[in-house]
Amino acid sequence: MSLSSVQSTLSTLKSCQPDIRACMDMVSDVALGIVETAAENEEEESDEDIAVTQSQTNFTCPLTQVEMVNPVKNRKCGHHYDQEAVLEMIKAKHKNKKKFRCPKVGCGNADVQQSDLELDLVMKRMIQNHKRQSGKT
Repeated sequence: MSLSSVQSTLSTLKSCQPDIRACMDMVSDVALGIVETAAENEEEESDEDIAVTQSQTNFTCPLTQVEMVNPVKNRKCGHHYDQEAVLEMIKAKHKNKKKFRCPKVGCGNADVQQSDLELDLVMKRMIQNHKRQSGKT
């Protein structure tokens, strides 16, 4: 690879930095919002309590960037993922003899295992209530 092609590639990457920073800021804001609401949501299990807090909760899977269908909670770090997406990701990483790292920005969980995951029925109910209230099916 020639020096000019390396310089050209570096220049292109440098021009992407503002976009990358903006995305990282948005992801960090979402992650902080989840952390803040997680403490509030832990003790709330009735539908009435969930209705009050669900507007603050992020139902988006960090892997697929779409609303979770079957949310699972990581027992080690407390983050949520869509079950199908995370299991596929763990399987793909293990197939290549690699560890799957939690995709949430700032999370130190560098080895997510299938055994760390548990179906989160409260979160699933919150998503279903959210869909009902917003008119989604």
